[in-house]
Amino acid sequence: MGDQTEATTRDRWGSKIAFIMAAVGFAVGFGNVWRFPSLAYEYGGGAFFIPYIMALLFIGIPLVTLEVSLGQYHQTGDVGVFGSIHRRLKGVGLGSVIAAWVLVTYYAPLIAWVINAFFDSFRNAAIWEESTGSEAYAYFLEEIIGEKTLGADFLPTRMVWANVGYIAVTWFVVWLCLAWGIEATGKVTYFTMGLPAILIFVFLGRAVSLPGASDGINAYIGEWDMSVLVNRPECWSRAVSQIFFSVGVTFGVLTAFGSYCPRDGPAFQNSIIISVCNSLFSFIAGFAVFAGLGYLAYEEGVELDAVAVSGPSLLFGAYPVVLATLPGGIHWVRLLFFTLFLLGIDSAFALTDAVVTVTADSVPGANFSRKQIVSGWCVLGFLTGLLYATDAGFRFLDVFDFYINFLVIIVGLFECVAVGWIAGLEQQCEELGSKTMLAYIFTTFGSIIAASGVWFGIPADGNALLGGFVTLFVFYLTGMAVTLFLLKKTRDSMPEESQRSWKELLYTLYFKNVQDYVEKIKKQIGYMPFIWGVLIKHVIPPVLIVVFVLGAVATNSEGESVFGHYGGYVAWPYQILGVLTFCFTAATMLVGAAAPDLYNWTFVPQVESSFVGEDEKFPAEESEEQDVEQVDESNPEKAQAEESEAVEKPVAVAEPVATETKAEAEAVA
Repeated sequence: MGDQTEATTRDRWGSKIAFIMAAVGFAVGFGNVWRFPSLAYEYGGGAFFIPYIMALLFIGIPLVTLEVSLGQYHQTGDVGVFGSIHRRLKGVGLGSVIAAWVLVTYYAPLIAWVINAFFDSFRNAAIWEESTGSEAYAYFLEEIIGEKTLGADFLPTRMVWANVGYIAVTWFVVWLCLAWGIEATGKVTYFTMGLPAILIFVFLGRAVSLPGASDGINAYIGEWDMSVLVNRPECWSRAVSQIFFSVGVTFGVLTAFGSYCPRDGPAFQNSIIISVCNSLFSFIAGFAVFAGLGYLAYEEGVELDAVAVSGPSLLFGAYPVVLATLPGGIHWVRLLFFTLFLLGIDSAFALTDAVVTVTADSVPGANFSRKQIVSGWCVLGFLTGLLYATDAGFRFLDVFDFYINFLVIIVGLFECVAVGWIAGLEQQCEELGSKTMLAYIFTTFGSIIAASGVWFGIPADGNALLGGFVTLFVFYLTGMAVTLFLLKKTRDSMPEESQRSWKELLYTLYFKNVQDYVEKIKKQIGYMPFIWGVLIKHVIPPVLIVVFVLGAVATNSEGESVFGHYGGYVAWPYQILGVLTFCFTAATMLVGAAAPDLYNWTFVPQVESSFVGEDEKFPAEESEEQDVEQVDESNPEKAQAEESEAVEKPVAVAEPVATETKAEAEAVA
């Protein structure tokens, strides 16, 4: 690390590979296996990859880059990152942490059910070997989860004590993975992500060798029904949703993981690797899944439609039955459950680490060790998970999983607004005028909201699509006319000798604030393309608004809004708890904007001079450099030459290191 002394005690990944493995392990989960292949099958086979790849390039990679780069630059978790951009944005960071906590509290019970199914396969192997897919899934719901005692209202009636124990086991494993620091966690991911990556190829190799596998693969990607891209436009929003939730943004995990990287690491390059690896896993898993389903259809003498299922019924019904028909079948089933456990556990401890990181970076967190913080959250996670250890646990999971979709879209929207619109806004107002900027912001967001209202708020009589676009263009053009009028007044008020060109003014209006922010952070984190700022400011927010409105106005078969009436579940406790979770998180973000001082305790502001220098390395890289130095010492002539060279060159003086404590930093803030 040269002559500089590291001024921070922040944990570091053991290597770049450990960081990549942890981030990919978090992103890759059950959805990569049970949702993506089924979406491709439902929406035109290979044709679905067109909107999917576009969503990956224009939404997934930019959002992953946003979180990784900001965590790396600010060297703190989500609350600190957005609080550093503007003090009124601390609530956005808290919102993401709440979303992560809600998710992990039902993700851990899902892992517990996998553990239960794994051990149950040793007692009741015949269930998987002699049942159909639907029978096996019914067994999973009724016996493993315990739904056999539920009534028609799905209200909980008892605790399933076996699942209580397995939830405790899950949280104990999460504790083991996190308690000894991020470097130890990185080493764990070599197993929790590395082994599933190998096993998916094992499943793939076995599946493609089976009769009927080619029919399944052909249905997955061999058929390209391009008409769905026009006749079923919802395939575009489904692709966006799949990318958005699959890469794992808006939960604060990638921000936390990025904060444990050296500040000058290649954030953009790492983000591309993470995003592409996640999509590749989904793509490969699709071959394994549909090759197996093609074999099952062949064995049962039915069409693929009769066995092609998605969601939990695929992983806990159809696919185990496929594997059970192979020689040594029950062992393949156990291997599947073990693989699912590994896929789930690294997502669980990553989500928990997002909460742990924000807690450790807070003012109260300075009084506790990492092990104490991890222990506290794991105990709380276990207690919260008891809700899912009832016989209605799967129903609670289904409801919370639905409402969290709205939550993360809102958080993602605010994250993009923070970087694309709030950062540098004060400078824009000074240069262009507050009225100009207010008119521009109202025009940009008002036009897409108004168009969404027409697209999804009126009956689909064939004119809604056209009417929405007409509304969009009329609203936007009218608003921009007002904006340009105000901008002209600002320009006319400038002294003639300092009057700026229209080209310069329009660049300032559309791009300057976000590109100034990009230039600021790229001095530390390395290359960031111009297009990234454009996507964060002008492309992703409108897309997320459309996706949110589309979900919010969706109706069920009875014409009721799905939001508040999801799945036909009774109001209490299901709908009320789901809606309250969304409202509480939204209120948390709004309170932070209205009264930011209430959240001063949530993080300690970072001091620029407290960051280490640009030549910081991962510990593994430092060891390699030290080994090289030790070898060089064995060559006296080379050492003498380097010493002479060092005398001739000017010595770079490191920035002074801030020595103030967290308490002092808080007082300054």
